[in-house]
Amino acid sequence: MNVSRASAAARSVRPGRLCAAVLLAGGLLLAAVPAVPAQDGSAEPSGPIPLFPPTVSPGAADDTAPAAPVPDEVPRAPSYEDIEINRLGELDPESLGILGPEHGGLGADAWADSDRPAIEAWLRDLPGDLASPSLRRLAVRLLLSSAKPPARTAAQDASPTMADAVAAAQETDFLRLRAERLYALGELAGLNRLLGLVPQRIEDPWLARARVDGLLLAGRDRDACGQVAAGIARYPQELYWAKAQVFCQLIAGQTDQALLGLDLLREQAPDSDPAFFRLANGFAGAGAGEAAAVELTPLNLAMLRKSGGTVPEEAAAGASPPLLHGIAGLAGGDPAVQATAVERLVEIGALPGERLAGAYGAIEFTGAELGDALAEAEQGDGVRGRALLYQAANRESLTVTRAEILRAAFLAAEDAERAGAMAGAAMPLIDELAPSAELAWFAPLAARALYRAGQFERAGAWLSVLRLESQRQPDAQSAYAALRPLERLAGGPEPLAGGSAPDRGLLLFVLSRALGQEEDLAGVETGDDRAAQALDRLPQLLALGDAAAAGRRGETVLLSVVSLGPAAPADSHPLALGYAVSALSAVGLGGDARALAIEAALAAGL
Repeated sequence: MNVSRASAAARSVRPGRLCAAVLLAGGLLLAAVPAVPAQDGSAEPSGPIPLFPPTVSPGAADDTAPAAPVPDEVPRAPSYEDIEINRLGELDPESLGILGPEHGGLGADAWADSDRPAIEAWLRDLPGDLASPSLRRLAVRLLLSSAKPPARTAAQDASPTMADAVAAAQETDFLRLRAERLYALGELAGLNRLLGLVPQRIEDPWLARARVDGLLLAGRDRDACGQVAAGIARYPQELYWAKAQVFCQLIAGQTDQALLGLDLLREQAPDSDPAFFRLANGFAGAGAGEAAAVELTPLNLAMLRKSGGTVPEEAAAGASPPLLHGIAGLAGGDPAVQATAVERLVEIGALPGERLAGAYGAIEFTGAELGDALAEAEQGDGVRGRALLYQAANRESLTVTRAEILRAAFLAAEDAERAGAMAGAAMPLIDELAPSAELAWFAPLAARALYRAGQFERAGAWLSVLRLESQRQPDAQSAYAALRPLERLAGGPEPLAGGSAPDRGLLLFVLSRALGQEEDLAGVETGDDRAAQALDRLPQLLALGDAAAAGRRGETVLLSVVSLGPAAPADSHPLALGYAVSALSAVGLGGDARALAIEAALAAGL
């Protein structure tokens, strides 16, 4: 841990906070914490406040939020196509962003009163390959928000011995941190829009390369090549720009110049990038190439795309989010490779579901395979099996048969941890199925898919079918009881009956309380194995409580993501998850808090 982060964590540790975080073996110590001033300056009533940071009391998660009430639907990722960006003179580069409050941004004062060294340290800790779509959506909104950066400390400003070059580099260090995390998250559309706002006078080697890499991975070769000449002029010693020039010459048909550039590169650094030399030679000879996963770079993927090459399927399964975009854009080879990449990107929320529907549809099947899709898919053929079921459901006109195939598709996707991706791809097909008693057997999977997509009202319609059928069908009754926790977490008005879900354990208890819901959960077993886990990110959790109590919205979002880490929320310690859900509600992000809670509940099988 670096000094700035440690100091920030130390400042956040208070005796009252620590007692709320103490864990007993096999369960949680529900300790009383002192009253915390509410946002209007009054004090909350004192008394036991279990499981969440002292920022919001039970029943007040949404009432104390300064923003609008919690929406019925999960907040959507911003649509960059709807955002108009106008240059209004010279702005502080570090405050640049493409999201204002009207487009999902967190506001110009999102970083107000936050400690800059701590924020910069936590930004560096922000995971790139986030398993949680809810946390990733929050992180992207934060990083793309147009907001004044945290103020520099006196120590940072007092730099009389610093050279002008260092001072100039500081002009964009916060912007660069944000851009680095956007790239790691695979948020190419937002990153490319953001970097398009950076003034040309700014000289930052990483930002310059990121401009080109982001455009190449998005398939915007002409725009990328338009940046290369300036890169060569500014950074003539970097091999990256010479290689980029070779690529641009090849796609422009300037083969002789490209081959000359390749010869010069071999003389300068013969072992620098063997895959690039091989792909460039193949491209110049009008041949397709192939690259192993360890050799993948944005330039190499762009070369493969232009030459009709492909990558092994294992490369798509293990590539980082930004490189997945490049793999998804490849037109040659096995379309299952592209579908694997698109499926991963849709699962984490980096691409919309319709992209996966298209990728599934690009895989070819015979009429016999489509006609017997249920039997064929039982062979467990990975992404091809899921694509087969999707295509078979898409072409089926009989309602009951389509529902049967969709049920198999969702079960296969759940087994492969791709349920969110399948929900995104198949949502138009579910839209065409009306909730009815005839489809009561399909209702549980339909409801879970709709909850994953954030469509709570429509999920409730399928639950209504189960509730009505439960009066005469025991299976429907048990299915409805199993889904009641999701209905309640989504904002359903009816509390869970005492003892109705004793096997739901600690997670349901934490989530319901963190959302401010007063539930009679007597008999719930809290001996969850996760309760015995160490709170590895306790300093961040304590700092999260302070940030939420003070209304520091940007810091609260950042610490919520960092404190839960890259794993799925359901795998986090229950107390950490409760802290994040409660803190987000406290700063007016109740919809995001609810989405995170439901995501964790679904993953845990609630």
